[in-house]
Amino acid sequence: MKHSLRIATINLCDENPMSKTTLIKKWIAELLKLRVDILFIQEIFNIEKFATDLGMKLLNIDHGEGICVLINPNKLVIIDNNNVKLHSDINPIYIGGMHLDDIPSLSHHMINMIYKSSEIIPLSLTRSQLLKLCAKRRLPRLQEELKMCKNADRAIIAGDFNEPSHLDLDNIRTPCSIELAKNGFIDTYRHMHGLSKEFEPGYTWPAGQFYKNQPEQRIDFIYTKNVEIVSADTYGGGSKWISDHKMVITDILV
Repeated sequence: MKHSLRIATINLCDENPMSKTTLIKKWIAELLKLRVDILFIQEIFNIEKFATDLGMKLLNIDHGEGICVLINPNKLVIIDNNNVKLHSDINPIYIGGMHLDDIPSLSHHMINMIYKSSEIIPLSLTRSQLLKLCAKRRLPRLQEELKMCKNADRAIIAGDFNEPSHLDLDNIRTPCSIELAKNGFIDTYRHMHGLSKEFEPGYTWPAGQFYKNQPEQRIDFIYTKNVEIVSADTYGGGSKWISDHKMVITDILV
């Protein structure tokens, strides 16, 4: 008998000027409605409050990257910092969270627009040079994660990749999504919504009242390996949304 799990990833938007106490309350109210079983969080704050109020347990946390993963203890048992199992199953599921470097921004470069961050990448770079820089700054961290789960039969890797998928772009081989596909991972959103970027593009950034007039892009992903994908969608947005990212939600059967 297969069991359903709901996965979600969300960047909490640390730059939100709202008081952190108020922001946490709003996030908890949103997340309680969604009944998530595996929750990937980026730009974390007061994660203990999150875990307690959501009735979830902390699987792992990396303050350096600003990421953590919470799991629903009613469905899942923690084996170690990266592996869980169902209460009724002995087989592990590997769980890996991502928050990759935001430099360079391919989507900005494609429309000849400077991306303002901790480092400014000149627009004079060619497309080839920019893709090499994407690989240099993001692939080592992703490859480290893939090495950790290379022997896993079932796996989930999710988070804020700060890079579009090659499935959304015409003949542009963005390195992270290519690497994940080579290792047998499926982009759950694109799997459910078709490969054409014209069909439900699923943009996740920018959202809410943040970073208006910036290029829309899909940079938040849930990737799975050897599980049955039931649904995948984005959640959030609109004038009252409390992050600069939309949430991505995927339902699976394991």
